[in-house]
Amino acid sequence: MTKKGSTAKSMVYDIPKFWVNLDALVDSSNMNAIETIITRVFCMQGSLKFHFWLLDIIPAAIKRISNSNHHPKTWIEQLAIDIRSSIGKGDSATFHSSQYLPGLNFHSEYKMGPQPFRFDDRKILTSIMSSTIRMWLGFPADQDALTQLTLLEIITSNSPISILFLDTVWEMFKNPFATIFKKGRDIRRSLEKLSQTLDTFEEQFPSHPFATSDSLCYRKLQHLSDLIQKWMESAGVDSNAAEIASLFLTV
Repeated sequence: MTKKGSTAKSMVYDIPKFWVNLDALVDSSNMNAIETIITRVFCMQGSLKFHFWLLDIIPAAIKRISNSNHHPKTWIEQLAIDIRSSIGKGDSATFHSSQYLPGLNFHSEYKMGPQPFRFDDRKILTSIMSSTIRMWLGFPADQDALTQLTLLEIITSNSPISILFLDTVWEMFKNPFATIFKKGRDIRRSLEKLSQTLDTFEEQFPSHPFATSDSLCYRKLQHLSDLIQKWMESAGVDSNAAEIASLFLTV
């Protein structure tokens, strides 16, 4: 109506409503941007947390069942015993999630092929247990996902956690082969090349300004961490990563 030069009172009376609500609209836009960034962090930090959880519980279960006097008390200990028994026999085996975790909403089965005899079976036992539980619990098992987690582990172990709030890190997480690695297709086709490239990245990243404590970039990340902490406290949000992940899962 304004483009037509209208002076109708009904239109004129609505103009003040726009100005009254303008600040609220700007605040809403800013909040949407913050919520988007926090959701990204939830995705990355949650993925990493559950990855670390799996890396922790499997070796612990294997250590417990290696004690000849230990009787299985948990589902993961029973799984470890059953997989170890199948490995020792050299048989194929199928492990149904319903037998160990009957409360899961969706059940699946992991099929293990015959394994060659090894005096020390801990490495293969760890690998099969990891593959089994990842399948049961819906963990992404593709090459991209494992690369994402490895990169996140490297950068978060060398930089303030606020680095996850950067757009460039989110872009890395979404598509690591297009943002981090040159000739991504060649690397993706070769597990050996990918492993070597990740090792090189792990060696070199500690010298990056994001990971060098006396650099301006690092100090900016620390300042960003302080601002995030203050914002979360004022907003009543628990900054603990595990609590954040659990809140996200209930949405």
